[in-house]
Amino acid sequence: MDLGFVKTRSSYRRLFPYLQPHWRTIAQALLCTLVFTGCWPLLAWLSGKMLGFLVQGNVLALARLAAIVAGIFLVQKVAQYGQDAGMAKAALAIALDLRKRVYQHLQTLSLSYFETAKTGDLSYRLTEDIDRVGEVVNKVFHDFTPCVLQLIVVFGYMVYLNWQLTLASLVVAPLIGGLIGWFGDRLLLISRRSQALISDLSSLLTEVFSGIRLVKAFAAEEFEVERFDREAERHQRAKYDAAWLKAVQFPVVGFLYALSVLLLLLLGGWQIAVGNLTGEEFGSYVVAVAMLIDPIAHLTENYNEFKQGQASADRIFDLMDIQPQVLEQIDAIPLPPVLGKVEYQSVTFGYSLHQPVLKALNLIVFPGEAIALVGASGAGKTTFGQSASPLLTNPSRGEF
Repeated sequence: MDLGFVKTRSSYRRLFPYLQPHWRTIAQALLCTLVFTGCWPLLAWLSGKMLGFLVQGNVLALARLAAIVAGIFLVQKVAQYGQDAGMAKAALAIALDLRKRVYQHLQTLSLSYFETAKTGDLSYRLTEDIDRVGEVVNKVFHDFTPCVLQLIVVFGYMVYLNWQLTLASLVVAPLIGGLIGWFGDRLLLISRRSQALISDLSSLLTEVFSGIRLVKAFAAEEFEVERFDREAERHQRAKYDAAWLKAVQFPVVGFLYALSVLLLLLLGGWQIAVGNLTGEEFGSYVVAVAMLIDPIAHLTENYNEFKQGQASADRIFDLMDIQPQVLEQIDAIPLPPVLGKVEYQSVTFGYSLHQPVLKALNLIVFPGEAIALVGASGAGKTTFGQSASPLLTNPSRGEF
């Protein structure tokens, strides 16, 4: 299966200039993230203490400790709110800035580009692709960063409790990480193919609906239905490839994680037997391990979404890299309002070399005249109107 060309450098790095205007919001949200993640090892430690009181049957001490844990949970959830609200605000603002910048760039491109560009593809890049990139930025701040920090602080606490047990329990980690990376790279290739196909499908719809009169005139409904079916089926197959890859990934990674938990129980029993770990400490250790399950699952899902979003980022910045073929001269003289007739004498014009749109055109339009341009698609009607529009004193009414 041909999955397309692979880019060696991620387009995500080009998003950094768009982060700078919103650094205050991002910094405030990150501060809340630090408070949120800093509560995890404290909660793991207190959970071990609570297990000890539970085994002893000390209900009073257990109740006091439970009240403290509830207070820490409250502080953590308030910090989580500040983190989520701030990151969402920054991500949406970044997506808005990017959409404005792309649209502004499109306005600078030459007419020759729009002669070959697909309207549906441009619309898809300005809407769906930018929305996907915005979702990825939100995920990085709202989910990915807190999960990474949670892994770091909880893992550090596990090392503090018993480094031998922590080192032994990491046997499966490199294998899990390698598998996640392999699945993510394959998903990126499939996502690029899928998004190119949906862009083609959108372009087809725009073409057909804008020319529906011609379709009806030539009784081409059946032909257009068959063409749409082919494009829709190609897109469906690409989407299924991505869904199938995810369906394989999660059971494989989940099974390896289950094996690592079983290994942890065996090694924990051994550490308690040799006196390197108490039952209360092992209980706290198990709670810490449980705190790793959710961020690992989220990171696996986020990695897949980042790879899918990278395809959208590539498409957006590919568009931004297109340069206009006709540039305004620095010393250009502004054209003042022009009154009088419009005259063309043997005018030949084309957007591409050796492909003229207007050929030896001779025309005189006197003030107040109304001119109707009639011709087949591509005959040059729009080109003539655009070339004449700077000479109109009232273009909206077609008056000279």
